Amino acid sequence: MLIAAEGGGIDLARILLDLIIILGVAKCAAELAERFRVPAVLGEIVAGVLIGPSVLGLIQLDGARGVSIAVLAEIGVLLLLVQVGMEMDLVELSKVGRASFLVACIGVALPFVGGAATASLMGEGAKTAVFVGAALTATSVGITARVFGDLRALATTEARIVIGAAVADDVLGLVILTVVVKIATGGSVGVGTVAGTLGLAIVFLVATGAVGLLFVPKLLDYVHRKASSGATVVVAAIVLTLAFAELADLAKLAFIIGAFVAGLSIARSEHHERIGSDLGAVGNVLIPVFFVQIGINADLAAMAKPSVLGLAAVLTVVGVFGKIASAFGATGTRVDRLLIGIGMIPRGEVGLIFASIGLANGVLDKDLYGALLMVVLVTTIITPPLLRVRIGSHGRRGQPDDVGVDLEPEGGWLEVVDGEVHLRAIPTDVHTISVAVQTAALLDEAEPSDELLDWFGRHRNSELTWDPDDTPAFVNLLRRADTRAWRFLEVTGVLERALPEVAEAMRRRRADMRDLDPMGALRFRVVDALNDLPTDGFVHDDDLVLAALAIDLTGHDSDATQIAADLARRLGRVQDADRVADLVADSRLLRAGATNAANFDEPELLQLSAHLASPAHARQTYTLARAQGELSRRESDGLDQLFELIMEALDHPEISGLGAGNLAGSRLHAAQRLAASPAVVERLRHASMSYLLSHDPEELARQARLVEPLPRAGTIRVAVTPEPEPDMWKIDIACRDTWGLLARLTGVLSDAGLNVTYASLTTWPDGAVLDSFIARVRDRPRARDLALEMEASLRKPLPKLPPPNGLELTFDAESMPWHTLCIVRGPDQPGALEAVAAAFAEANVVVHTARIESRDHRINDSFTVSDQIGRKLDAAAEDRVRRAINGERRRRGLLRRALR
Repeated sequence: MLIAAEGGGIDLARILLDLIIILGVAKCAAELAERFRVPAVLGEIVAGVLIGPSVLGLIQLDGARGVSIAVLAEIGVLLLLVQVGMEMDLVELSKVGRASFLVACIGVALPFVGGAATASLMGEGAKTAVFVGAALTATSVGITARVFGDLRALATTEARIVIGAAVADDVLGLVILTVVVKIATGGSVGVGTVAGTLGLAIVFLVATGAVGLLFVPKLLDYVHRKASSGATVVVAAIVLTLAFAELADLAKLAFIIGAFVAGLSIARSEHHERIGSDLGAVGNVLIPVFFVQIGINADLAAMAKPSVLGLAAVLTVVGVFGKIASAFGATGTRVDRLLIGIGMIPRGEVGLIFASIGLANGVLDKDLYGALLMVVLVTTIITPPLLRVRIGSHGRRGQPDDVGVDLEPEGGWLEVVDGEVHLRAIPTDVHTISVAVQTAALLDEAEPSDELLDWFGRHRNSELTWDPDDTPAFVNLLRRADTRAWRFLEVTGVLERALPEVAEAMRRRRADMRDLDPMGALRFRVVDALNDLPTDGFVHDDDLVLAALAIDLTGHDSDATQIAADLARRLGRVQDADRVADLVADSRLLRAGATNAANFDEPELLQLSAHLASPAHARQTYTLARAQGELSRRESDGLDQLFELIMEALDHPEISGLGAGNLAGSRLHAAQRLAASPAVVERLRHASMSYLLSHDPEELARQARLVEPLPRAGTIRVAVTPEPEPDMWKIDIACRDTWGLLARLTGVLSDAGLNVTYASLTTWPDGAVLDSFIARVRDRPRARDLALEMEASLRKPLPKLPPPNGLELTFDAESMPWHTLCIVRGPDQPGALEAVAAAFAEANVVVHTARIESRDHRINDSFTVSDQIGRKLDAAAEDRVRRAINGERRRRGLLRRALR
């Protein structure tokens, strides 16, 4: 496929193939790198080297193909700088302390001077030397921050200085990049040129920054209010980003400085999270193209030259020692200066941007480009192990060196002074959790003081044991849904040591590339949704909040119930652990039932109501089910309908409190009073609870009289009584259990022209069976004739029915507390019910109730089933039923107790 272009054509098919290769290899390499705890960027660069001309030669960046990929890579850089700008907190930048600012300045100046001097001594021109020096100035804070976080050292003074310096470093690096790009692509290098370009860059930053911060948020908010589509504000943000980049280009500055300013401005909008998520989705595709392009442009043959290797080694030494020397900016503070210096070593994305722009503008040749690329790779790779060794060798720094007190001062451990949280007294490490939770609760009105953060840093390796007295404050944090609080607890290592389940869930969500919300790892969506639901003037129960947290931690994991109980015990709620677990399990029960709410009749509703036991528990279960979200409109309506029916059933005092026992017991006693003999009374006493819940006392007594005395083998008793609805009859059948009984009985009813709409089945330990059918027919069926036909069917082999056509079986083990719900759908055809019953028989499945429905020539039958000892069906049993109904298994002719 060719698209005409001036001077030739663009092979679109080939470009698309290039993108497939680039994106596929980049993602695989990034995933592999992350698994080895190496930055994904390095994996993407190595992927570019592999598919580029140096190794496999799959991608050639020449001609129109090269231009197309380069354009996509440049857009990727724009998105990268927008993200950097959106993630930079100007308030935090204004709070960068003296030590951090001095570290940043020294860490920029020394590598710049050293790199430029080295390039000059090796014979490079002034422009090239300036560019090489600039490329050594940047620091990648992401790598250092992750290592500090892994070692629970983010709260230490050293980590705070390094991260603060890196924030200032980003701004200084972008200014330097802007200056050197203009110098390198302009005239001669001189003091006046440098000063003029630097002044222009600063003026541009200040002017566009002021305009952006003042007007861009208002403009985006206006667009959001007027637009009918939520995507409009995202498109507007992209347009503004391109406009700022174009302004920078018109000012003869690096276009990425405009994207950075746009990011700073967009971050102040109320809709920055939505914009960030959508731009992040695009960035996940295009940013890797840029880093892969860097690897493609690398010339391994050139990089392997001794002169290039020597230059890379010298530049690496200059860059490393320049950053280590930057730690002298922290003079006057009690810190490990070597640790700060090591933390400043890694170059990263900005250094790669420097090298890429230098190559594109012809300032750097292949040798220098390769040398700078090696410097970035080496400094990025060596930093994590050096940090781990340094922090590990100074493990004593993570141990408390103060003598604390155990008695909490009057008014608590903390106080807020001038917008900062301070310690009133120095506690021992036993109180770490309590102090951390109290601090987190204050972060909406104040910042933690350096003194407080240092205290947490000294206790970062202390073993923590949860005090139940801290649980109410922890639950209140959940109610507030403050991401700053959770970030603080994560950074101080309190979550990892005290609540590892929560810390692990955060790490798992942060690694999930499908979650585009940058703050998503610090949010608990079910808890947040629960907090948004009405509470009738009261806060939600603590156990309900903990149950919501357990679901957030596990998602759809089948172990959520056990994790909920373990979490409650860890928080000191030992007596409430079972209740928290029940809330999780029962909320899933209701959500599953919402899908099949239309298939719930009185027996199923009574069983579910009896399981939930009380209106209060049912309401909390419904609230938790609603908070989990992700329901379709039909499922949402089904959940509401199911809850209303359950509450109506629980509104009767005989079923609340002790649950089903009260209702079943009251029905049993009433039926026994109506019984005609002691044998009938005894028969009722051994009836199952589900059978007692499904029938009123008069019906129980009448059916028990039909069963008692137990019929002889091969004998069947039938009773026919009218139903209130015209042409509807109840047919009660009493007999002894035998294999394939339901299939035989339904076969006789079908042959007699009876349209069965409902079935209820129960058994007794002595083998007695009572099957009740409701059937539609104009004339009253003759009980005697039905009994004779059924007795005859018992003496015949079970007929081998042809498999019914188009029947679909759905098993639901989640929506019923005791049994499995089986839904059968498909075309209405003769013998369908008989075939399904035969399949249950062959699979050794017990049917407890059945509802038969036919509409528009299609059936929608539901059965509550179990195995022979009353348990829900497992996957193997479900598979046996499916194979049996499809005729894939021979009937063996062995007598089995299957369908009752």
